[in-house]
Amino acid sequence: MKQLVLAAACAVALLSAPAFGQDAFPVTLDHFYGETVVEAKAERIVTISWMAQDTVLALGEIPVAIQSQAWGGDENGYLPWVKEAVEDMGQDLPITLDTANGLPFEQILELEPDLILAPYSGLSQDDYDRLSAIAPTVAFKEAPWTGSWQYVVETVGAAMGQSEEASDLVSQAQARLAQYAADNPQFAGRTFAFGGGSDTANVGLYIPADPRVHLMQDLGLVPAEALHDLATDNYVQPVSFEQLDTIDAEIFIAWYSNQEDLDTIMANPLFARWKPVANDHFVPLTDRAFVMALSAPSPLSIPWMMDRFVPMLAETLEQ
Repeated sequence: MKQLVLAAACAVALLSAPAFGQDAFPVTLDHFYGETVVEAKAERIVTISWMAQDTVLALGEIPVAIQSQAWGGDENGYLPWVKEAVEDMGQDLPITLDTANGLPFEQILELEPDLILAPYSGLSQDDYDRLSAIAPTVAFKEAPWTGSWQYVVETVGAAMGQSEEASDLVSQAQARLAQYAADNPQFAGRTFAFGGGSDTANVGLYIPADPRVHLMQDLGLVPAEALHDLATDNYVQPVSFEQLDTIDAEIFIAWYSNQEDLDTIMANPLFARWKPVANDHFVPLTDRAFVMALSAPSPLSIPWMMDRFVPMLAETLEQ
């Protein structure tokens, strides 16, 4: 109970932190598609994909629209820590954007945003061009769906003219993660792989540039060496069951859509014989909101889920 109270207190502290001096505008941000100039402090922010909306909220603002999260969100597409943060601020929830069939450009245009934030996303060149015609748009840095949570926080903070406050958010979250690592020295140097999906032919493994991998490193874990040899054209790479033994990992953390999918993969003898699974160093996750929190680490989601995840990982290593 003490941990839950501490987590809630830290989340509130992030939202109520005192304001720092505003950055001077204009602000220029470099990203994969070039550079974006933000001429003045934005009043109407739209966020695309994950994590950006968390930072906007942690910096004390509410976007006019955020992307709906059908996987892991509630019936209205809100992730639980996002909904809790807005309710704690005593404000109305932002509009959600349904992106199941692509970005709703007309709806975004009607919202009249003056800033569009997508520093962790899969924006195509066409998406970026169309959004930039509506408002200054910030895309990912190096490749779609890659980048650390720290980068997202710092980028959003810079775009909002609140770099110092964003840096403080990063420092607070990193201090929390460092404390988890210090409290669990058995994590240090242990090799791991993070995967997911319910493909019955392959196991999807996240490349080292993925934020899930970065988050585990913040706890002291080390990506299995073979992960660095995976192709980088996609943030998750399929590895056949026959090739799993080439991934020399002590720990495997993975998400599944439901218990049935987990049971199916556990029934595969090649998977069951893979070292981390055979040694009971396997951390399977089927709670979708929890999986999204690990997939989209932020100043809001880290306190929301880490008090639950760290004991799970520690218990697994005791097996």
